[in-house]
Amino acid sequence: MKMLKKGQYGYISNRRVWKILLLVVLLAADLAMFETARAYFGTVKNLFSIFAVLICLPIAKSAVSMIMFLKARGCSEGAHEQIEKHIGELEGDYDLYMTSYTRDFQISHITAACHNVAAFSETDRGDGKAGEEHIRKMLEQNGMKGYEVKIFYNLHKYLERLDSLNQLSKAAGKEDLTKEFDLFRSISI
Repeated sequence: MKMLKKGQYGYISNRRVWKILLLVVLLAADLAMFETARAYFGTVKNLFSIFAVLICLPIAKSAVSMIMFLKARGCSEGAHEQIEKHIGELEGDYDLYMTSYTRDFQISHITAACHNVAAFSETDRGDGKAGEEHIRKMLEQNGMKGYEVKIFYNLHKYLERLDSLNQLSKAAGKEDLTKEFDLFRSISI
């Protein structure tokens, strides 16, 4: 199983598996080091026991990361197929789980064109305006002002927006959106 990059379809489920495997390996290695040192020296009062305890800190960080990926949901296969039919020449990212200080936002797909950002989420928790404001605020803090941001919870309406953004993009010409998509990926797990 190869590791997918952030923004690719299936990223969250792929990363979830890798995080679980990493946590199991780290825990097993830590426990093996502790138990081997205890058996060899006949006591827990040794330098390897201290190392085993200190290694628990990065293991705990890895556990938190794994929990975040267990909580996150990626884009469904049906939505992915529909989006691929309508994405056209637009650049887009799948499976982004954006985090802010107060909330998390599940984004199944996001695209941008002509100072418009459109995102689709399959989990409506009533925080769409907060998600839009968070994305707009992050764009502005990174020097990208004047963006219209909209999160859709209805796939049909999102597909219509993709079609209209494709038309806008064709009329305006090709634009470099590298900074925008780098930002979207950087504020996501």
